[in-house]
Amino acid sequence: MKRFISLLLTVLIFITAAGCGKSSGTNASGGTTDETVSDADTADTRFDNIDFGGREFRVQSSSDSSDATNANAMIAGSGVMNAEIVNDAVYNRNAKIEEKLKIKLVFTPSEYSYSNASASIRKFVLAGDDTYDLIINDLRSIAELSAEGLFKNIYGSKIIDLQRSYWYKSYMEDLMVVKGGMYILAGDYFMDVLASCHVLYYNKDIINDNYGSGDVVYDYVFDGTWTLDKMIEMVTDTARDLNGDSKMKPGDLYGFNCVGTWGSAIPVLIATGVQFVSRDNDSIEFIFNNERSIKILEKMNELFYSPGTLTSTPDLLALRKLFGSGNTVFMGYNRLGDLANMREIEFPIGAVPYPKLDTEQKDYVTSTHDTTEVGGIPITVQDMEFITTVIEALSAATSEIVLPEYYENSLKVKYARDNTVAKMIDIIHDSISSPFALAYDNMTSSFMLGSTFCTPLGSKKTDFASFYAKGEKGAKKQMEKLEEKFIKVLNDAAGANAETTAAG
Repeated sequence: MKRFISLLLTVLIFITAAGCGKSSGTNASGGTTDETVSDADTADTRFDNIDFGGREFRVQSSSDSSDATNANAMIAGSGVMNAEIVNDAVYNRNAKIEEKLKIKLVFTPSEYSYSNASASIRKFVLAGDDTYDLIINDLRSIAELSAEGLFKNIYGSKIIDLQRSYWYKSYMEDLMVVKGGMYILAGDYFMDVLASCHVLYYNKDIINDNYGSGDVVYDYVFDGTWTLDKMIEMVTDTARDLNGDSKMKPGDLYGFNCVGTWGSAIPVLIATGVQFVSRDNDSIEFIFNNERSIKILEKMNELFYSPGTLTSTPDLLALRKLFGSGNTVFMGYNRLGDLANMREIEFPIGAVPYPKLDTEQKDYVTSTHDTTEVGGIPITVQDMEFITTVIEALSAATSEIVLPEYYENSLKVKYARDNTVAKMIDIIHDSISSPFALAYDNMTSSFMLGSTFCTPLGSKKTDFASFYAKGEKGAKKQMEKLEEKFIKVLNDAAGANAETTAAG
């Protein structure tokens, strides 16, 4: 787990350097699992005596500069040794696998945007363009295209060993719409799953001035009382009308600042531990029409429409500028990787998970994002043994080479000024949420995240029941269609495999 602390803290240093113990899998609620193999204690000879004769392994990896994080820096690196410790670790990992497997890694960065990623990938895969062996891009896009049958199913692979700690087994399992269909890859090699975790940052100096200690929020987290009510209280208490005109507006001190009430609301919503679906009787049912959801929407309205909250900041750059200037206490919407953009801030920064709904909620829950960059093997691939061997080897080498450098050379150097933040990041990692709603909300009429929570929040409305009732019928039909799509993809693949076997 110390290795993960370092990973989460030092993604920021690598991103800046390049542009700028073991990880565990996650269980259904995001916590770590004890089922994985301890790679450090296991002599790994699986890749000995393999010779692919210089064959190319071709990776298309996202480098969208408009996103909060991008995967390419941790996949391809700079391509040269440059004395930046993490970049050089990425270089060494890639070089080791090239030498060990006798392959040539070929990286192609993609500049797809949020709006065109799916269409861009769909175009060349449907054209039968055998250009890439692995595609790394947004979760929502890989999920959407998986439902169209454009990615290979790795369920039951004899080479990809999901019991190894460098795979996030339960995260991948939660993304399966139907049993037996696993198309999305997530693990140490796909580091953006961690870099894109939402983290709530705060100005420790202002908290210290108001409460006598900058660590008081940490204390709330540790004792389980870090709730939405507590955050709303602190947002209200710390806000200040600096010019004395009796109106809160830009230039005053805000308790909470974020970019709008849609994307910024997602980590708040997920943190409440809302359970969107059940998988009883081999089908997926919506299960969040309840009193808890009503309370969630009410509390979200209290937070986002508190006099101490500013939601009109236009973008992340302006948001971080405002935070760095000392004009806000808590800063929303940012991910772990965004720490790379705050290295010049002089005051101490606190990092905590988003608050629970109430003290009855047992665990903290951390949201990734629908643009979290995961992997998929396109259906144009013919030699799955080659592809999965390389991916497995890269994953094992990431665990061995890259992550230890994070711990030894980043945590101890950059963040020693706040030792508690390491424990906070540990909690944040252990609470990574189910990604199902993030992946499939767009394909189910935005029912789980959008129309029932974010849309009414944007209109300052709290009538959850009416918004749920309005969208339920259509969303159920969409979910049924989504299940049918994945069943068809599985059946078509089974039929194709049967024909291949018969022909052979």
